[in-house]
Amino acid sequence: MKNFLRALRLPRKLRVTFPGKWFLVLTVGVGAAAVNTGNNLLYLALSMNLSLIILSGILSEWCLRGLRVRVGHVSEAFASRESLLSVTCSAEGKRFPAISVSVSPGIPGAGKPARFPEIPPGGTDTRVVPYRPGHRGPVPAFACTVSTRFPFALFEKSAEVTPLESSLIVYPEPGDPDVAPPGRDMGDHAGGKAARGREGTSIRGVRDHIPSDPVRDIHWKASARLGKWMVKEREAEPAQGVDLLLPVPSPPQEFERLVSQACAMVLACERQGVPYRLRVGDRVLVSPATGGRRRKALSILARVTADGSLLPGEKEEGL
Repeated sequence: MKNFLRALRLPRKLRVTFPGKWFLVLTVGVGAAAVNTGNNLLYLALSMNLSLIILSGILSEWCLRGLRVRVGHVSEAFASRESLLSVTCSAEGKRFPAISVSVSPGIPGAGKPARFPEIPPGGTDTRVVPYRPGHRGPVPAFACTVSTRFPFALFEKSAEVTPLESSLIVYPEPGDPDVAPPGRDMGDHAGGKAARGREGTSIRGVRDHIPSDPVRDIHWKASARLGKWMVKEREAEPAQGVDLLLPVPSPPQEFERLVSQACAMVLACERQGVPYRLRVGDRVLVSPATGGRRRKALSILARVTADGSLLPGEKEEGL
């Protein structure tokens, strides 16, 4: 049944603009006068008006056909916070330019449509639009409405286009940074070993570099051999860090509050270079040695549910 209804749906939508309504009234009036009087000049004017309507439909179709749209984040998007979306419209494979094109992303919270005065044949153009998402989580599949009033602004023709590679995710709204979520422990031992490497004297090994490590602790030979920054791991060093715990299962409203607080703590730790671990129940999903720790932690907080499961979204290594 859905396929049948989709087949009946028109591929284009047409809306008459305010100048177009006056033009249609004028055309009807000229046609009525031509029929009543039999004046050849009125018939000529009527045929010209009808030709303009047909020409408008053909040229607007040339503008819309073959357009491709891509939507992505300009900056990190947090729930109930202002952010930006980039809308890229491409005319690859077209022989004619796309003129006076407007693209409206079908996402709740998206602001004004992106307007493209001209997209040359085979070229691309990008515009930035405001975005204010209402809740966290992966953004479900959506369509963009591409419209144009070219060439005479008498009609607005539009079509729905599915964006290319649009994988958007909204992070939780950061809560009160002064309130620590349950599980915060500044004396937690990350894996029982050192996380800062500043006080010990004897070296027991090397580990991956984290932002809080001083330059003097970098192990230059190991870094050159492995092709990434490595630091010295010393004996008898207290591992100072933050342990962020999300207890599951939890009541939905209480869980959303804990997620918001955990998001604020992750951002604070990243700003201050403090190592942290993110636990969901009895699972450690992010540790101080995790690569791309900030993005991974925020992605988990965006997709985690009150029962501890993760919604599908960005592919996370190690999950």
